[in-house]
Amino acid sequence: MRDLSVEQTKLNLLAHSKNMLNAAESRQWQELTELDHLWHPMLENAVEEYGEALSGIVEQILEDNEIIAKYLQEAQQETASEMQQDTHIAASIKEYLK
Repeated sequence: MRDLSVEQTKLNLLAHSKNMLNAAESRQWQELTELDHLWHPMLENAVEEYGEALSGIVEQILEDNEIIAKYLQEAQQETASEMQQDTHIAASIKEYLK
């Protein structure tokens, strides 16, 4: 019975990880935030209950996490660039209105 639970937990973790990756790829940040909020307790509970039995999926989860981090970093850089452009536009408008 325990093996079935371990396998189901592995599938649940992998599915959740892929859902987070899909949300990041499609730039659905609100969805990613909601999934991430559920992820940490889910992962902690699984590790507490099954520990080493989860080792077969760790590499895939870490790979997904690395890709998600890359998407987040790209989005942060784009946002910073847009903010910088907006600041320059605002300064130009302010200068024009003087």
